Amino acid sequence: MGRHSGKCTLCLVLLLGIITSSCMKGGGGGGGGKMLLPAPTLTSLSPSSVTAGAPPFTLTLTGSGFVAGGYITWNGNGIGNYTFVSSTQVTVLVGAPLIAGAGSASIMVANPTVQKAPSNALSLTIQPFTSSACVLYGMYSFFFTGFETPGAGVIPFTVAGEFGVDVDGSVSGEEDFKAPNATLPAEPITGGTCTNGAVANQGTLTITTAAGTSTYTFNTQTTPAPGVKGRMAENESNGTTGSGRFVFTPPSGFFSGDYVFALIGNDSSGGRMGVVGRFTDNDNNQLNTPGTLANGLGDVNDNGTVAASVSVTGNVTVPDAYSRCTASITVGTQNLTLAFYVITSSSGFATDIDSGASTPLLAGFVTVQAAYGQLNNGNLDAPIILNAWGVVPGPPMASDTSIGLASGFSASPGTFNLQLDSVTDGVPNLNQDISGATYSVDTTGRGTMTYTPSGGAATSYVIYLDDFNDGYMLQTSGNVGFGFFQAQTSASLADGTFLAGTLFPPVSSSPNTADSITLSGGTISGALTGTYSILGSRGMATVDQPVLGSDDLVFYIFGSDGFVVMGSDAVLDNGIAFLHM
Repeated sequence: MGRHSGKCTLCLVLLLGIITSSCMKGGGGGGGGKMLLPAPTLTSLSPSSVTAGAPPFTLTLTGSGFVAGGYITWNGNGIGNYTFVSSTQVTVLVGAPLIAGAGSASIMVANPTVQKAPSNALSLTIQPFTSSACVLYGMYSFFFTGFETPGAGVIPFTVAGEFGVDVDGSVSGEEDFKAPNATLPAEPITGGTCTNGAVANQGTLTITTAAGTSTYTFNTQTTPAPGVKGRMAENESNGTTGSGRFVFTPPSGFFSGDYVFALIGNDSSGGRMGVVGRFTDNDNNQLNTPGTLANGLGDVNDNGTVAASVSVTGNVTVPDAYSRCTASITVGTQNLTLAFYVITSSSGFATDIDSGASTPLLAGFVTVQAAYGQLNNGNLDAPIILNAWGVVPGPPMASDTSIGLASGFSASPGTFNLQLDSVTDGVPNLNQDISGATYSVDTTGRGTMTYTPSGGAATSYVIYLDDFNDGYMLQTSGNVGFGFFQAQTSASLADGTFLAGTLFPPVSSSPNTADSITLSGGTISGALTGTYSILGSRGMATVDQPVLGSDDLVFYIFGSDGFVVMGSDAVLDNGIAFLHM
């Protein structure tokens, strides 16, 4: 150690003695030499009362003796570390599950030491819900696709998230935004309002993040009840347009088991891209346990280049207070980072949040899959209503939309009949009667569907069933048609008021709407006026505004309380809308 080693040894001994003596003096006798902190004192909570079913909220605790690193207990159970503001104030985010029902909660603060008792307790009152300022109340998962004009050009964007509406109509939550020029993941929703409109079950929703404020019109279906699910649209004066949907989200949902996923959007070059597939989320049904994906299978259509039946692997994190979890998924050679917003253990919305310049722009659905490993052709055995959106590359880019009724399924040899209406690149091909279409479904739920439209070439889709007579479809051609199909529960449509909403606008000038119309005895009134007629499961209408695709419409009934509608005129920017009671 050199010639100063003796002096250094003596200094070290003296220093250790001083430190040990100091620590023991702070122990208060019998503390094992560890610094002990006095218990904090609570004097107030803000708010001191909340309403059952409200969104997550920030609880501010005021008192004395707080130090960094402490935690909060709720009825004796820890709910996590607080955010230290000062020795007299701390905050904590209280999740929606804790205030799902009326009652009260005993709140205490504990400093980061086990030797001292926590603070005194204060009571937080959870009032029963009676009414709210807006028809929407509670937590809602949502997704939205559209176009904006940040400069000279038009670019697509996607948004998914969860917004909460309290009794006063104030909005909070979290969202993910992505456009070719920006990726803004997990942005806090810092403000906004929900306001009822003049028409029942309609209104205006504003959502504010650090990036700015978006204003949406919305409607909410009357079945199963107002405020449970609905449609939203944006038509801003700055050129931002789009449409999407929202669904009431009970707290504490998480994924576990078998699922089908379906995503649509653009690749990094702006070409049309779709991804569909299935996976098993192995998290052993344990809340707060990350999931690993197994038994994965998927298909990718990237602007006409198809990767079929490729493996799907990855993992999914635990949902946060706003039902958001992150999924890292590999589909063949395509790596995706997705945000899942869990509605329930049966379904959710998804959006791509990769931030790299060479990453795609995708959004869509995740739904639970029934009977994985046991599926076959026999699981398509009833009439189904199908719809698909595609894009003709152009230039100029144009919509490729189709809706129809598939029926007469014969499991062996795998054939069905199809009544189909389509408008491709401005050319309508209406009321086609196609026989001899073919299909096949394997045990995983993956299948194929092929038909030849009148005067056209064979059209093929890969399909993934999530249930009997229900699933998603992705076209294998360059137009990359994407859609879904559902069982027809009734071919008879009731008179009444229907909430209308578009989804997945194919091109920037496609219509975006969230409104209501009334059908009665062949007459249309409300946001649109006109006439309609129905023959079998198919209807035709003429209206005064092209907000559902064009002035002339065609529609197919999927139940007494709903139908899917498409413009049938020779337009390049068609759309598809769904109408529900």
